[in-house]
Amino acid sequence: MRYGIIGNCKSAALVHESGSVDWCCLPNFDHPSVFARILDDAGGHFAIRPRGLKSARQSYVSNSNILETRFETSEGGFAVWDYMPRYQVGHRYHHPPEIHRRLIPLDGRPSFKVEFFPRLNYAQGETIVEKGEHGLRAHQGPEDVFLDSSLSAEGILGGETFTLEKEEFLSLGYHERLKPPTVEEIRRECEATQAYWQNWSNRCRLPSVAPEAVLRSALTLKLMTFEESGAIIAAPTTSLPEELGAGRNWDYRYCWLRDSSLMLEALKSIGHFEEARAFLRFLFRILESKQSKIQILYGIDGRTRLDEFILPHLKGYQGNGPVRVGNLASIQKQNDIFGEVLNALYLYYLHYRFEDIGHEEWAMVKFLADTTAREWAGEDAGIWEYRQRTAHFTFSKLLSWAGLDRGAQFAAALGKKGKAALYGEQAAAVRKNIEAEGWNPRVQAYTQIYGSSDLDVSILKMNTLGFVGEKDPRWISTVQRCAEGLLQGDFGFRYTAPDDFGKPKSSFILATFWIAKALSSIGERKRARDLFEKTLARSNHLGLLSEDIDPQSGNLLGNFPQAFSHMALINTANELAKA
Repeated sequence: MRYGIIGNCKSAALVHESGSVDWCCLPNFDHPSVFARILDDAGGHFAIRPRGLKSARQSYVSNSNILETRFETSEGGFAVWDYMPRYQVGHRYHHPPEIHRRLIPLDGRPSFKVEFFPRLNYAQGETIVEKGEHGLRAHQGPEDVFLDSSLSAEGILGGETFTLEKEEFLSLGYHERLKPPTVEEIRRECEATQAYWQNWSNRCRLPSVAPEAVLRSALTLKLMTFEESGAIIAAPTTSLPEELGAGRNWDYRYCWLRDSSLMLEALKSIGHFEEARAFLRFLFRILESKQSKIQILYGIDGRTRLDEFILPHLKGYQGNGPVRVGNLASIQKQNDIFGEVLNALYLYYLHYRFEDIGHEEWAMVKFLADTTAREWAGEDAGIWEYRQRTAHFTFSKLLSWAGLDRGAQFAAALGKKGKAALYGEQAAAVRKNIEAEGWNPRVQAYTQIYGSSDLDVSILKMNTLGFVGEKDPRWISTVQRCAEGLLQGDFGFRYTAPDDFGKPKSSFILATFWIAKALSSIGERKRARDLFEKTLARSNHLGLLSEDIDPQSGNLLGNFPQAFSHMALINTANELAKA
C-alpha cells in the first residue's frame, strides 16, 4: 500500500509514491469520489509525471501532514508538496475542501506533464473537463470541481510538457474561487498549514517506545476526525479488500461508536483532549432523545441511514471487487456497543476527569445502563459484525458487564445509592454468567461464543476493562491460549473459526497489537516487544497501517489508513513503555 494520506479534518486524499492522487472524496469524507483509481484504473486520478524519471521518494514534512514527493530525473530534481489547507483564523479553523500541490524546483531544469482526470460520482457517467473562467472546470450533472494553477490551463488540458524553472502550483477545489490564487498565496497557506500541524505535534506527549511511530499514528488519527461534528471515521476509504478475492470489502467512511473508548485512551495518552470533547458532543447530539435507538455506526453528520449498494462498474482494488458504498452493519444488533459508550463516558468523566458530570451526562448513563440491563442476555451479531448469524458472544457479555459496572460507579459518584446498588447487582449477574458460560475448562480459556472452543482476540480486552487482574490464573491461561491459537508466526488473527466468508486468511493488525499488549501484562515483555516491533516493520514507507496484512506476501490489505490499527499502536506502545 504505497500511499500517503493528506487531509484537513473535512476530507482526505491518498497520494501514491509516484505522485498521483488516486483517491479523494469532496467535499467531505463520505461524499462520492472525485478520484478513485485505487479501485479501478478508470476511476480517475491527478498525477505529476516527470520526464526521464530516475527515482521518486516520499516523506512527510517534519511533524506535519504535508506530504513531500521528491523526484530525481535525468534533467534535474524537484519536489511536490501535497496538502489540504488547515489553520486557525480567529476562533475558527480554515479547512476548505481543496488539495494544494506545490511544485518546487531543486536543481537542473526538470520537465513534467500534469494528468488531470477527475471522474466525479464514483466514475459513474462521463465527466467533462473544459476551460473555465480561470483554470479548468470538471463537471458531471450538477457536480463540479475546479482546478486553478500557475501553469497554463490549455497546456494541462492538452497534455503539454512543462519545464520547471520556478515554483508552480496546482489547486483543486470543490468550490470555484472568486479570483485565481497566486504562487505567494498558496505558499502562505502551506506555511500556515505546516505551522498548525507542527504546533499540534509539539503538544503530543510521546512514550519512550516507538515515539516516531506514535506521533505519525497520532497525526493520522487527527486527520480522521470530522471538524463539523466531532465524528471520527474508521478509515477514509471504501472497499479495499481485507483479503484478496474473498469479498470482504466494506465502506469504512463512517463513525463507529465502538472506537470511542479506544480513541479516548489513545488521545489522552498523548495529551490531546479537544478531539475527545468534540466526539462526546457528537455522541450527545445523536442520542439526545431518551427514545433514541442506538446504532453501532453513524454517518459523519450523525445520519442513521447508511444504505449499502454495490458499484458494479468499478473492478475493485487490483481487480478484487465488489466496491461497496454504505454499510448495512448500521442495522445490526451488537450488544457490546452500550458498554463501549459507557466505558468512554467513564474514562472521560470519572477516570481522567476532563469535565464534571452534569445532569445531561447522568441521563445518558442511565439510558445506556438501563438498555444494557434489558438487552445483555440476548444474542447479537458480535464485534466482528457477522451478517449470517447471531450468538451469545463472550465479548458482548463482557462489555455489558463493563457498562453496568461503569453505570454503578457513576451512580455512586453522584450519590445515587439506589441506582448504584441496582447496576452493581446487574453487573454481578453478568459476571457470574460469563464465568459460567464463557470459560471453557477444556480449552482453559474464555472463548468466542458460549459453549464453543473457538478463540477470539477481543477477549483480551478483559484485563484492560478490569474484569480480571494480571495475576488471575484464568487471564494468564487465556492470554497463553490466544497467543498459541491466534498467532501464525508473527501475524495475529481476530479468530480462526470460519465466518460468513470462510476461514480468515489475513492477519488483523489490531489483533497482533492486542496480543502483544496482553503478553506484556502477564510478564512476557520481551516477546511482546518483539511482536510489536515486527508489526511496526510491516507499516508502509511512511509509517502508515491498514487493517490487515497478507501473511504470505507481507502486503498491507484492507481500508487505509485504519484508525483501529493506529489507536492500537499508540496504546500498545504506551503499555510497553510502562512495562
